[in-house]
Amino acid sequence: MKSSLMKFVLAPVGFVLVLLISQWVFKGARVDLTEQNIYSLSQGTKNIMANLEQEVSLNLYFSDKASKDLTALRSYAQRVEELLQEYVLLSGGKLSLNIIDPEPFSEAEDNASEAGLQAVPIATGDDIYFGLQATNSKGDESIIGFFQPDKEPFIEYEISELIYRLSQTHIPVVGLMTSLDMRGGFDMQRGGTTPPWAVFEQLDQLYDVRWVEEQPDEIEAEIELLVVVQPDALDEASLYAIDQFVMGGGKLIAFVDPKAESKQETPMGDENLGLNPLKPLFEQWGVNYDDTKVITDAQYGLTVSMGQGQPPVRHLGLLGVQVDGLNPNEVASSELEVVNFASTGFVSPKEGASTTFDALAWSSTAAQLVDINQYNLMKDPTQLMMDFEPTGESYVLAARISGPATSLFEAKPTDSESKGEFIANTDTINVMVVADTDVLTDRLWVQVQNFFGQRIVTPWADNGALAQNMVEQFLGSNDLITIRSRGRFSRPFEVVQDLQQQAQSKYHENEQALQLQLQETEQRLAELEQQRDKDSLTLSPEQEATLNGFQQEKLRIRKALRDVRHELDKDIEGLGTWLKVLNIAIIPVLLTLLLLLLARMRLRKHLAK
Repeated sequence: MKSSLMKFVLAPVGFVLVLLISQWVFKGARVDLTEQNIYSLSQGTKNIMANLEQEVSLNLYFSDKASKDLTALRSYAQRVEELLQEYVLLSGGKLSLNIIDPEPFSEAEDNASEAGLQAVPIATGDDIYFGLQATNSKGDESIIGFFQPDKEPFIEYEISELIYRLSQTHIPVVGLMTSLDMRGGFDMQRGGTTPPWAVFEQLDQLYDVRWVEEQPDEIEAEIELLVVVQPDALDEASLYAIDQFVMGGGKLIAFVDPKAESKQETPMGDENLGLNPLKPLFEQWGVNYDDTKVITDAQYGLTVSMGQGQPPVRHLGLLGVQVDGLNPNEVASSELEVVNFASTGFVSPKEGASTTFDALAWSSTAAQLVDINQYNLMKDPTQLMMDFEPTGESYVLAARISGPATSLFEAKPTDSESKGEFIANTDTINVMVVADTDVLTDRLWVQVQNFFGQRIVTPWADNGALAQNMVEQFLGSNDLITIRSRGRFSRPFEVVQDLQQQAQSKYHENEQALQLQLQETEQRLAELEQQRDKDSLTLSPEQEATLNGFQQEKLRIRKALRDVRHELDKDIEGLGTWLKVLNIAIIPVLLTLLLLLLARMRLRKHLAK
């Protein structure tokens, strides 16, 4: 009795002691069992922290007292603080962290407001601050205005990018040449201004982005990378300037497009002439580009809404290129999950070229080439499905070009005002070509929201990451690439995607046949009704029977159409039901049986002793 009482008292005491000892011994220890280690700092962050060029001071402002009733936000704030402390540990003393509670009417609140941090009002009437201010040894500042909980998957990149930017002693210069309104402009249809593209804003935060006119006589010597996006026209002197820029070691990324959907229509209505002024340079560098063809793809075609009351359909001209269409061996495209293209063209290596052609992204083999004029006439995406005939070939949508090359010119043109010496050839060029410009537009990869006057950008595809990776690969920050390209919390359900594709193909075939029958039936009904009106007589019994028969046939076809639309999701609903049964019933039963079996085996082993 005394022994049992002693065990009863010592058991909880021992349990508490074990917990306290384990917390002390294993303090800070953790194991990340996720497939892509999304809860651990990446190697890229560790490399950035180990190579900081100057000291950076971090001030984390969090309204601790004012948020005492906001449990979820406080938990997130604790995770952010622990993450920043890990950054400090990895920095080797070049990073410092201060935790500040900006209480109402305090000097700390004034400092937070002056730094540009976002104050968010809550139900109690107080303002909540939860942002980061960073300052380097030169006095340059940068902030994260507010840590939104729904953006937690991107928090490591945001912090690492902020620290990296402030720690650099040299800011690379990027030249941007484009005919599109990437910096924002005026929408003539809506009669208002348009904001800058998100991809331009991201580039402008990291680099010194300088605007380059479309007819330059020479590329500035300070420009290390030239990004050219769908130029309207280039004269001989401008082509020569770009040619010599590349021959002289400058890096070039070109986005061209057989149909730039983002470009506003001209007064004549021809929003795109399909003529690419860079084609002569491409051919000289060993790249074939056909600006008269658009790629449609049955495997990568995205599903789009057709309006209220209408079922969604697959648009074979809008491509969501997934992992198997992205080169895992290229820095710019490795570890990305999905990149969306619209009305894209394609590029291919030129036979006998001296350069090396490395594909970054490509279509599936269930693809077709559509003439640009025919594509422009199609207003209904279902027409693309009706006329679809795959070629069985895969087409390259983006590529990197490197290796020895010669100039397009034999000498400096007479009308060129370039001051540099003519460069006839080079041992290697650094060029990337993307056969689409819409890949850069916000509508294909990002959701932009207004958060108390601040533009909040939330990516839902990897278009921006691809563009940033391409730039950073040429400008030297591979560490940021590895951070941005890490896994997402949501993963695509490939089985469901395949079922949707099969169901929609079957749905459209049946729907078209039934719609044809319905049109014929309604036409016959209209003819009989016209005959009744024309003769002003009652129909004969045979005609009345025929009319009733057509009416019944019309009802039957309409019911069949409803059944076909219901069948569209039947397989997916069935899969969902089986997954629920598997997770709720079968797996728990199997685990229970496994535990009982293990317990029985241990009991037998104990009895055998």
